[in-house]
Amino acid sequence: MPVVNLSDVTSTLETLLSENIEARYEDAINVFTSSVAPAGVVANNHHINLFLFHFHPDGKQSAHENRAISPPRPASFSKPQILYYHLTAHHNANVDPHLVEQDLLGHAMATLMDHTEIDDTLTVGGVQVLDAALRDDENQFEIEVLSKTDTEALNVWAGHETADIKASLYFKVKNVRLQPMQPQSFAGPILSIGHMVVPNMGPQITSIRSAITANLPTEAGPVSRQFRRQPAEIYLGAIAADRAVTITGSSIDQFVGVDLTVPVGDASETLRVDFAANDGNGWTIAPAQSGIAITYGDVVERPVGGVPTNLPLEPGGAQIRLIKTEFLERDGEQHPVEVPSKPYAFTLHPHIAGIPPSGLRRFTINLNGDFDLQAMAGGSDHARLIRLAVGGIIYEVIDDLGALAAGQAAISGQRAVDFILTADADETALAMVQLWVRDAVSQPFWIGGA
Repeated sequence: MPVVNLSDVTSTLETLLSENIEARYEDAINVFTSSVAPAGVVANNHHINLFLFHFHPDGKQSAHENRAISPPRPASFSKPQILYYHLTAHHNANVDPHLVEQDLLGHAMATLMDHTEIDDTLTVGGVQVLDAALRDDENQFEIEVLSKTDTEALNVWAGHETADIKASLYFKVKNVRLQPMQPQSFAGPILSIGHMVVPNMGPQITSIRSAITANLPTEAGPVSRQFRRQPAEIYLGAIAADRAVTITGSSIDQFVGVDLTVPVGDASETLRVDFAANDGNGWTIAPAQSGIAITYGDVVERPVGGVPTNLPLEPGGAQIRLIKTEFLERDGEQHPVEVPSKPYAFTLHPHIAGIPPSGLRRFTINLNGDFDLQAMAGGSDHARLIRLAVGGIIYEVIDDLGALAAGQAAISGQRAVDFILTADADETALAMVQLWVRDAVSQPFWIGGA
């Protein structure tokens, strides 16, 4: 939740106010924003100015954000702050600008009261409100509109002899945490192995997160929106922007080993990811704030009988472990010791590429990835592998594609599932499609709505 620059919080508020006020005017106007001292505003048409006039610490710094920080000094803790803003409206019309300003202030007040929390998920008119510098870091700000007496409100303008008194509103933003200095070391228990001593218990994973993009239906057409998922949900075959997994914790850097345990048929397989060998498969590892960022592919190469072989990733439950190699001295020689983290669970999900019509009231769900549904399902009882819901109605999964009837679904290809709408379903109505493979559900996807 660290904030490096307080100005990023102000930029976030400017985006919220401009986008939401424009939406309240049904996009009939453009709203300009600024963040200067209120007496120094050069007014545009429909102009909102918010000025950070005061802030102070909120409570006491806490070491509990990361217990591994050693030594526990204030410089390594984030600094919780409360920010106070003064908001005014401006208009440069020649006739009655103050009336337009009153309307703008009313819409600004409504905006702040309607959106009391700002995080990665908040979008207005398809625009992500949180500033790009603050995303993917668990920031969640709280807005509270403040009440002022008439005397307090007038006193704000007392020091501006040449300024006109303007109607104003005041609000504060809570849960803003200033970024700390990075600690020089992390504490960990001592682990003895024979006559050697390992200085800590290796990597410690505190969170693993990812994102998924979905096209949401709106009256104006589909709107693309990215959702943050924590714990991580990996969607096989997703777009490039959704293929990054961020792992945070202590004693983690881009030189750690990465072990995956993934579903393979009715069993599972544990493998070490060789990022150099898998570069062509789309796998990369890079440093990130307090951890690493891993980009994944649809297949992962590993040796089988000494021969490099690609393993297609399949939907289902999975685990990841990070391994740190410590080189320790014994009898004058260096000995490598691998120290693993605890396994951390995540899910591999199917990703829908499209659902085109394939017959009378019949549709085909095409999935991305490189796995083979037909091989995974075997000859019978495909309902153990997949489930399907369309518009909230569960469809019966059968094994015989040739016998497909209304309200039923069947595997129709390596990464394809056919279904026929129920008899009472309106094929032009908007309906959400949810496909589960081994209890891992696809991203939000809709059909119909024409």
